[in-house]
Amino acid sequence: MPTLNIQGRKVQVDDAFLSLTPEQQNAAVDEIAKSLPGANADVAAADARAKAAIAAAQKIMDAGGPKPGSGHDAPDIASPRAMGASGTFLNSIGEGIPIAGPYVDKGLTATAAGIGSLLTSELASKVNQEMTDIQQESRAAHPIARTAGNVTGAVAGTLPAMAAAPEAFGIGAASNLGKYGMGALSGAAIGGADSAVRSGGGMNETVKGGILGGTLGMAAPYIAPMIGRGVKAIADKVQLNAIAKALGLDKSATKVLADAVRQDAVEPGALAQLGDDGMLMDLGPNLRHTAGAIAATPGEGKAIVRGAIGARDADANWRIRSSLNQTLGEAPTPSRVIDRANRNQQYLQPEYREALRESAPVDAVPIARYLDAEMQILRGDAQKGIQRVRSMLDYVPTPQEIEQARATGQPAPGGLITEAETLLNARHAVDDLLENVKGTNERNALTTARQAIDDELSASVPGIKEVDAKYAELARQKDAVQRGQTVLSSGREAPRPDELADEVRQGALPQGMQVGPSAVPLRLREGARAEIERIVGTNANDRVALQRLIKGEGDWNRARLSTLFTPEKAKAIIDLLDREKLFADTSNIVTRNSETAARIAARDAIDGGGGSNFGVREGFIAGGARGAARAAGTRAVESVVDALRNSGNEKAIADMARSLTGGPQQSAVLDALMRAGQGSRLQQSQIDRVARALLLGGPSAVNRP
Repeated sequence: MPTLNIQGRKVQVDDAFLSLTPEQQNAAVDEIAKSLPGANADVAAADARAKAAIAAAQKIMDAGGPKPGSGHDAPDIASPRAMGASGTFLNSIGEGIPIAGPYVDKGLTATAAGIGSLLTSELASKVNQEMTDIQQESRAAHPIARTAGNVTGAVAGTLPAMAAAPEAFGIGAASNLGKYGMGALSGAAIGGADSAVRSGGGMNETVKGGILGGTLGMAAPYIAPMIGRGVKAIADKVQLNAIAKALGLDKSATKVLADAVRQDAVEPGALAQLGDDGMLMDLGPNLRHTAGAIAATPGEGKAIVRGAIGARDADANWRIRSSLNQTLGEAPTPSRVIDRANRNQQYLQPEYREALRESAPVDAVPIARYLDAEMQILRGDAQKGIQRVRSMLDYVPTPQEIEQARATGQPAPGGLITEAETLLNARHAVDDLLENVKGTNERNALTTARQAIDDELSASVPGIKEVDAKYAELARQKDAVQRGQTVLSSGREAPRPDELADEVRQGALPQGMQVGPSAVPLRLREGARAEIERIVGTNANDRVALQRLIKGEGDWNRARLSTLFTPEKAKAIIDLLDREKLFADTSNIVTRNSETAARIAARDAIDGGGGSNFGVREGFIAGGARGAARAAGTRAVESVVDALRNSGNEKAIADMARSLTGGPQQSAVLDALMRAGQGSRLQQSQIDRVARALLLGGPSAVNRP
């Protein structure tokens, strides 16, 4: 029967005792210990509890439980008070801080002990000793966790010093002496001081720590960047693989596309600016060359790229016209607008007749005297023009009047006209002369003569100026339609932006007896809209020329369009033309690359040559340094595509083709590719400093007892 030794006395226990729970056994032992004469209850109870636990364990072993060496893991014999691996790791971080680590470790323990003392009412010294014992037991039980915590503390303690004084560690030094020399000095100082503190000032340990720290400090400027590049490359690859998996693309395809997006410096939101018809391949030359390489490679990818390009090009004309109609409205036909104005002028004849019915006889004598005087002064075409106007004022007898005069022997009627209607017709005739006049002197003379006739009509015919205002408004509208068709041209006849703004502003003002604003600005817009339609109709298949003709080389056409159609509509027109030009450039590059490759392949097949490909040398000859760079980029992309095809990875090429030609998720694809091209968020410089800190503090932390 098992026995217990309680205060040197053997006490037998039966199976009923052993079947009790540990808590019940402890209570029973306490009662036995208290009943013994002269017993120290606390010591006896602790001793009895330990022996009871051993007895219980022996019973389990006797019953056939797991035994060491029987194929089962041995029981954990670590102290039940010890912390786990994670607790040991966290508890050891402060200990690992260089130089100040022991003091930090003791300070943290003392602080925790003080808090524990307040909570348990135990003496702080007792709690501190218990916590120290627990730390030591935990660190002994979990040496790996302790070392990891020490290394973490060493790195965390060194990084702030590097940030505060990078020159002291050789960071950013221009010369090798500063880079390696300062690294060695700082490493030796940290290593030596840390060893001195932890060894209690032992000279041997201090020297060893200084030599190790100096050696690693000198090597850090060379080793740390290598570590940084390696870690950065691994992180980038992990991110690339994750993005490829999320997109459902081949990893090779994702890398090619991500590199192209990065090299083209694609900005966020660039795809949205191209509208619903934009494609990934439109965003830069490298993406276009990638699409061109795929279009030149037989297989599914080629069909995808060329099919998407062909479908978009086929809709270009409809796309441009519908967008213009939506923005500016339907385009009018100038000749029809002018014909309608001419008919409306003819419809004013009844109003003229009504005004003439109330007219008084006109006095043409002052006009005739003025014209007679002008004829004596003017010469050339101006004199001839005045002579023609003067002849219009003479009364012309009718055949009946001439016949009657002959019958009576009287002279035929003559002199100057007195009928207002005749003088009105004379004014119309002068207007016709003004339409065909070329010389400035002749125009000035005819204009002055017309004004004299108009003044007499105004005085003799009440209400005629109201009708004249309507007639003149229609005439101004006809001129505005013609003027509007010239505003986008690049010749001297086109108005400057400020001149057009003045014309629009003045054109809206009523003239003479007109009531309400004029329709001249509307007719200017109609003329410009008609001219845009004409340009589109004659250049729809040449979107590059279309963009050049409407947008122009400078910013004048943008300003003119803003004046006529508002800045918002002008921007919409320019953006439309820029997009279509970009689409045309993409189509030309992708198609040209494909056709060029096909022609080269055909020629090589005919003459058996294999060295006639267009390379960097030919690119430099054709386009200088830029041409060589473009050729090198194109050849690099073609090499990747060829390698994928030769390795049988047709899926990767097809994946690239689908990504380049659009789709409902292409904005999300672009965002993912931009992240992949930028790489992981880990910065190599940050990794470099962590690596330096690890080299300076890590080895000493690993070698600590």
